[in-house]
Amino acid sequence: MVSAEMVKQLREMTGAGMLECKKALEEAGGDIEKAKEILRIRGLAKADKKAGRETKEGIIYAYVSEDRKRGVIIELNCETDFVAKNEQFTELALKLAKHIANTPENANRTGSGEDIAGQITEEGVSVADLIKSAIAKIGENIQLRRFARFDTEGFVHAYVHGIGRVGVLLEYIYPKGVDEQVLRVVQDIVMQVAAMKPEFVSIESIEPQALEREKRILTEQARQEGKPENIIEKVVEGRLRKFYQEKVLLEQTFIKDEKKTVKQYIQESAPGLEIRRFVRFEVGGA
Repeated sequence: MVSAEMVKQLREMTGAGMLECKKALEEAGGDIEKAKEILRIRGLAKADKKAGRETKEGIIYAYVSEDRKRGVIIELNCETDFVAKNEQFTELALKLAKHIANTPENANRTGSGEDIAGQITEEGVSVADLIKSAIAKIGENIQLRRFARFDTEGFVHAYVHGIGRVGVLLEYIYPKGVDEQVLRVVQDIVMQVAAMKPEFVSIESIEPQALEREKRILTEQARQEGKPENIIEKVVEGRLRKFYQEKVLLEQTFIKDEKKTVKQYIQESAPGLEIRRFVRFEVGGA
């Protein structure tokens, strides 16, 4: 049974029409992930559509410990852009990020405000009460929508773009430790992630299930376009290369030099630098 709520949820996730969403869900037997695949194959899904992006305000805030071994990135939401720029709101973001970074049970953890609501902060009150206090002072609803914390034997680097709409947290390994040269390179890399929205570090880091799903979608797209069966495999290979160039960080064209990939830039500028993982937050994003 396909409910109206399921149709609405799929529509918000993909941007496709209500009728198309209903048909896709019916065909998928109510499985939302399968319905998303069906919509992609049919070309109806709008890839850049993110649920709630137009209406949510707030900031992305990042905090890195002095030894660069711990880093936190959060999305803190409010109702208006005016409050997002408020100094009290920014102070709250700092307190929350430092709390997450300094609480051992949050090591290498991702979650939402609800997941840590009962934790006691340096102020001696819970995370939930700290936020409630800020709501009372500021006069708007505030929500810690999500957070991510990296703990590493290597190093952590963070970048928040402009007024805090987009931020990146990245873990890297570098045998020479931290010096000015590697920091310049890593800063270029986090800016690349912020601007180009990769989803994977390397081709090897893509989970086999995700890769097989992408191949299946590309194969069905080629069939629906009327491509002959004997060339579909080559068509899929070509489109898969394009997928790597768009979604894999190391395979992307480097934004500061279009003649190089990110991988080539790293090899030339900081040999031995290894990007382990990253997370990119955008206000209102998925």
